[in-house]
Amino acid sequence: DFVMNESRAAAAYLVNKYAKDDNLYPKDAEVRARVDQRLYFDMGVFYKAFGDIVYPIMFGGDKAGQDKVDKLKEVLGWMNDFVADDKFAAGTAHLTLADISLLATYSTMKAAGDVGGIDLATYTNIEAWFDKCTKLVPNYEKANGEGAAAFGGFYKSKC
Repeated sequence: DFVMNESRAAAAYLVNKYAKDDNLYPKDAEVRARVDQRLYFDMGVFYKAFGDIVYPIMFGGDKAGQDKVDKLKEVLGWMNDFVADDKFAAGTAHLTLADISLLATYSTMKAAGDVGGIDLATYTNIEAWFDKCTKLVPNYEKANGEGAAAFGGFYKSKC
C-alpha cells in the first residue's frame, strides 16, 4: 500500500499520476521550482504564521504576542507580492497546486475573521487572487469553503 500523510505531497503525487496535462504541476523545471517553493512557503511560513496566532487561542492558551502578529503581517506582504499584477502564486497565468494550497490557508484565515487584528482587505492583491481562485476551483465551496468556515467558527467561539 502507498500512503501519504502530507496534503501538499499527496496532491503533487495525484497530479503527477492522474492529470491529463501539466497545468496544475508544470513539468518545466523553473516553473515547477516556483510551484514547489510556494508549496513549501505555504506549509512552513504562511500556515505557520497563521497557526502561531490561532492555535494557542483555540486550545486554551494565551493570546499571541505582537511579534506573532507582526510576522503574519510580514508574511501576508510577501504573499501579496507573489500575486501582484493579476498573477497566480507561482507567477503563472494559470492556477497551479501552489494556488490551491495557499487558497486553503488564506480561506481559513478569512473565515477565522479578526486574526491578530489584521485587516485582510488591505492586502488587495491577495483579495483579488482569492476571488479569482475560488471561481476556478471546481466545487470550491464543498471542497474547501465549508471546512474553512467550520474552522473559523471554532476559532471565533474561543475568542
